[in-house]
Amino acid sequence: MKKYDIYLYGMVVKSNAFLLLNKFPEANSYNELKDKYTFPGGETGMASTILANLGLTVKMDGNHMGYNTEDYIKKYYNKIGVDISSMYCDPEYEGIEDHIIIGKDTRAIFGMFGAYFRDYFEKNIIRWNIPSEEDIIGVKAAGIDPFFDKQSLMAAQYCFKNNVPFVTIDEKPNNEVCNLASIVVVSSEYIRDWMPDYYSNEGKANLIKKFAETSNALIILTDGSDDIFFGRNGEVKTMQVKKIETVSTLGAGDTFKAGCIYGLSQRWDDEKIIKFASSCAAIACTKFPLAYNPPKLDEVIKFMELNS
Repeated sequence: MKKYDIYLYGMVVKSNAFLLLNKFPEANSYNELKDKYTFPGGETGMASTILANLGLTVKMDGNHMGYNTEDYIKKYYNKIGVDISSMYCDPEYEGIEDHIIIGKDTRAIFGMFGAYFRDYFEKNIIRWNIPSEEDIIGVKAAGIDPFFDKQSLMAAQYCFKNNVPFVTIDEKPNNEVCNLASIVVVSSEYIRDWMPDYYSNEGKANLIKKFAETSNALIILTDGSDDIFFGRNGEVKTMQVKKIETVSTLGAGDTFKAGCIYGLSQRWDDEKIIKFASSCAAIACTKFPLAYNPPKLDEVIKFMELNS
């Protein structure tokens, strides 16, 4: 069986993105579109694109594809060399698709993710795969989205059992996946919506200490172009983010996650991983659509050197 550098488990969707010519419109107004594109997205879908472009081989698994998404997703990942042979297509399900309106510094996403997860919690309809341990054994690093309940935990446990370091994202302290992770990345949006008591700078420091009660992971709290808070075992540090001219922030968080996975695969120290991931995300913000113009390894390294 062929072995890969990276294993990813999580959300892969078909995204339709519309870049506005001007600022985000008010209600009942007109705005001209500058560009429109279709590409695979989702936290894991975008991360796989970034990692493949950075020169790593990737195997990906996660949610079921559907009759409206399978052909496009397979064609795209076959072209860039990401293995999705473990992913399943449900011929009776349309698949997950979202629509994104993007301004310079803001965006709005329209999808049916609420219905997707309500089908699971209210009807016990599971539209994601059971992870395979064979896919995980022997990889250098992994990314595990925590959104798929017992199956996400199963993937995390397989990683832990086989000494595969992994990154997870956007969860609360004492989550079982976080407790097994090597790196936990939490966005400011997640903190604002789900842990508002930790939204201030003082709160972020307290959140890192809270994670340390049950996890030895490197905890990274991102906040767009504002300082990154990070730490391990309760120690709190900050890192300044380089300000850049932004074209679109779509995919920046997924790119940061991919940068962390790349750093783990290279066994870098904490600060180098964060600098690399932050550089990846900064470059991502200068590109649209990111899926068709992802950061290259040499430009990320050059960006790091110029801003170190």
